[in-house]
Order: sequence, then structure tokens, then C-alpha cells
Amino acid sequence: MGERGDSVTVAAFCLDLTEVTVMAYAACATSGSCSSDGVGTQLWNGQDLGKGACNWGVSGRENHPINCTDWGQAATYCRAQGKRLPTEEEWEWAARGGDEARTYPWGSAEPDFQPCWSGVSKRTATCAVGSSPDGNARWGLQDMAGNVWEWTSSKYGATARVYRGGGWYYVSPGVLRAASRSWGAPSLRGGSIGFRCARSTLGRRILNP
Repeated sequence: MGERGDSVTVAAFCLDLTEVTVMAYAACATSGSCSSDGVGTQLWNGQDLGKGACNWGVSGRENHPINCTDWGQAATYCRAQGKRLPTEEEWEWAARGGDEARTYPWGSAEPDFQPCWSGVSKRTATCAVGSSPDGNARWGLQDMAGNVWEWTSSKYGATARVYRGGGWYYVSPGVLRAASRSWGAPSLRGGSIGFRCARSTLGRRILNP
């Protein structure tokens, strides 16, 4: 693990190619399996910061990542799809390209126009998922750096949860490294925080049609 400095073993798993979109989350909320409470506003340290860059309910952002969800809402969505949030270890392994140990999801080159971020041209919101193909990670994983940070299932300390990936508003290249990590209270809802889902593969078999 790049910043933690420890060695881990990661079992086989599947990871969504894209971050969960507003459209996908809306479908889950409409079905009653997910909650839309507060998704349209930011919450930081218990303080309501208003709509800000939240994508919920904004016309034209249906294919943008759902953001401003707290950790519980993200975990609930993944469970409703028969999946779960990835662990921090799984997330980093995927972002680094497994045994390729990439510095950034796309390789070793410093970030330029590969990801959706503010380090080249100032952004005020997210990008549509998959709109930065030059920043794709190994196996076609999209937006593993930039666009939104992504919640993981892993704890930091007693209650905080780790999120990974770097958000669209950052201007420091270091934040987009595959090993970069941050954390926040599970109640946090931010315009630069979203998620994608994972699934364990143990006990599953792929059958020929």
C-alpha cells in the first residue's frame, strides 16, 4: 500500500468500470431501495453547505457521477445491486493496475488532460463518467483519478471512512496518485465525493452459455 507502507493480499474481485451515475442512483431511489434524503446538498462536519456542485436534480447531469451521498447511502446502493463498496486495498490494487504498480491509474506521466480535474483548466463541477478515456486505468476502469473521490468500505480510526481517487476541484497532481488516500465522517456529503461498487468472486463460477 503506497501511503500506508504495509503489504496486503487482495483476493479476486470485480469492480464496476464506472462511477455510479445520477441516472443509476435515481432508478434505485425510485424503486424505494435507496434514499435520496439530503443528496442535493453538501454536509461537512454537520454543517449544511448548500447545493454547491451536487448533481442530484440538475438537468443534463444524468450521466455524471452521483455525488453528495453519505457513506451509508453509497453502501446501501451497492447492496441493492447485489454488490458492495470496495475495500481500500481493492481500490488501490485496481487503480495501480495490479502488478504494474502504476503511479497514476493511466501510468507514470504527470496528470495533464488525462483526468477530469482543475489542475489544467479550472472546473466548477464534475464531468460525465467515462469522458476522460486517456485517464483510464488498466482493464478499462474509468475515472479512477479525478472526477470524484470514491467511498470505500474501509475505516480510518474508530468511525471515519476512507475515500480514494482525488476530486475534480483539486489542482495538486499528488492527490491524483493511485496511492493517495483521504477520509471523512460517514455522514459527510461532498460535491467531490461519489462511489463505485465491487463484488467478491469467491464461490462464483462462470458457466458457458
